[in-house]
Amino acid sequence: MLKKWVAASLRSFKTGTPGERFRRRYYRRRESGRGIFTKYFSILSGVIIMAAGLFFIPAPGPGMIILAIGAALVARESLLAARALDWTEVVVRKLWRKSRRFWKQAPAWQKAIVGLLLLLVFLGLLWMTWWLLPEKLKPF
Repeated sequence: MLKKWVAASLRSFKTGTPGERFRRRYYRRRESGRGIFTKYFSILSGVIIMAAGLFFIPAPGPGMIILAIGAALVARESLLAARALDWTEVVVRKLWRKSRRFWKQAPAWQKAIVGLLLLLVFLGLLWMTWWLLPEKLKPF
């Protein structure tokens, strides 16, 4: 049952127009007449999941995904958060299109510089994670 509900929810989310998806989801959720307990539980769980996402940001991969899931939970119950996520989605899509266009047109030396910069950022995040790690958890 939960699997069907998640699949239906994702399907309706995917068919939505970028820049309006989160607001529409907020209004659908509001019209469903859920109780106040459900609303605050959803907001609290979203904030906790977002905090976990912030904790995992230095790790490559899961931090941003976890953060986005938490933000989506909060946006289901908050119009302000839904508007912010709609705006963020539009901006990120625009930046993604520009970066793809740049990458296709860029010569090899520019791609090498971008790759080197990304590697330096990744190594800096690893160093920062190691530096913030308590001494008890460091293997050597």
